Amino acid sequence: MFREMKSAYRKLLSICLSLYLLAFVSCRKESLEMINPDRHYCNTYVSQFETVWSGIDHSYLFWERDTIDWDDVHERLLPVFKEFDAKGGASDAELSEAYRSMVHGLVDHHMSVQIRNLKTGNPVYANPAWDEVPYRDYYHYDFSNQQIALLSTYSGVTEYCEGDGGFQCYGALFPGNNGKKIAYLRFRSFDVTSYSQAVHSGYMPASTMAPFYAFYGNSGSYGITGGWAKRDDVEALIIDVRGNGGGALSDLKPLVGSLSKTRIDFGYSRHKEGLGRLDYSAWTPFVVDCPPDHIQDDKKIIVLADVNSASCSEITASLIKSLPNGIFIGERTYGATGPLIRGGFDLLYSGVFGDYNELGYYVYTSNFDVVDKSYISLEGEGVTPDIECIFDANALQNGHDNQLERALLYVRTGK
Repeated sequence: MFREMKSAYRKLLSICLSLYLLAFVSCRKESLEMINPDRHYCNTYVSQFETVWSGIDHSYLFWERDTIDWDDVHERLLPVFKEFDAKGGASDAELSEAYRSMVHGLVDHHMSVQIRNLKTGNPVYANPAWDEVPYRDYYHYDFSNQQIALLSTYSGVTEYCEGDGGFQCYGALFPGNNGKKIAYLRFRSFDVTSYSQAVHSGYMPASTMAPFYAFYGNSGSYGITGGWAKRDDVEALIIDVRGNGGGALSDLKPLVGSLSKTRIDFGYSRHKEGLGRLDYSAWTPFVVDCPPDHIQDDKKIIVLADVNSASCSEITASLIKSLPNGIFIGERTYGATGPLIRGGFDLLYSGVFGDYNELGYYVYTSNFDVVDKSYISLEGEGVTPDIECIFDANALQNGHDNQLERALLYVRTGK
């Protein structure tokens, strides 16, 4: 009798548990596996739109800050895509305008949407930053090549050098005060760590890293061990990231970390922890460690950045600006300050998703929200310089880089 009662009890418990799980599953959101936009094949304009809209709905990082009514975007644009299907296709211009309308006003300046037109087979693009940055009153095209071409022509410049083998880095020593020097280093992108590893592994010659080694010493990704930055006759350092669209965050330690005596506590970061728009992680400290070997004195450190400086360049400008001996000269930057990693949707519920070649859509967007110590975000705004110096195209045509010359003037006069 006891065994029969025990068996019946187990059956009842099993039934109750099954009913509970059934109710739980029926009430919860779809699993990440079910809605992951990395795994949807789309053969209609509506299915493309629904996949991209829902992917952004789940993975977009800035809903707390954005003022866009995302549900209204869906209701407004769904009939447009239905019409594309009904009439058998859309022109590239029509499809581009629809997706541009979709993301218009979103704050993420990293975001880029690429869609294959099912009728023409051509790619169309939409980027919220394209509807904001070019309309700033100080906006200009990237003149990095022309600025770099002037470097070796300045009076008094010595030890000019540039990387080879694809490493776009340039260095020079300018005359400073009382016979001292100003060490200058320009990066077109942030790929120091990867190139340094290739050199140390023997895959590339040391000349590839010539400007970096001249400025920092030959320790590569581990910080400063010598070079111009530590010379007694060098009174100031200029880090130029104008026109630099970003790159690897791992470069921050050998670059900016080496310029500080202590760890740089910049602010905080967070990411998504669920599918809901406001499912955020807790804020955690955003810090850059100081390598074992670093600048020991109080040399002036100037960062030059402009409207075309984005992503890691903007973080670099913010970090140097926060140093007690650092200053930012130039223009308000692009506004793409949220770091990202590719393929992080499964791990972080956010960021890049899709595959243009396989699925016909690809969305590039941020994984991390970064704020300063006052919890102020610069996403969509950019970093404001301490000393504003707007690029002068006419001066450049006459052989003068007015922003670089403003940085040199600051070192030489303190103003």
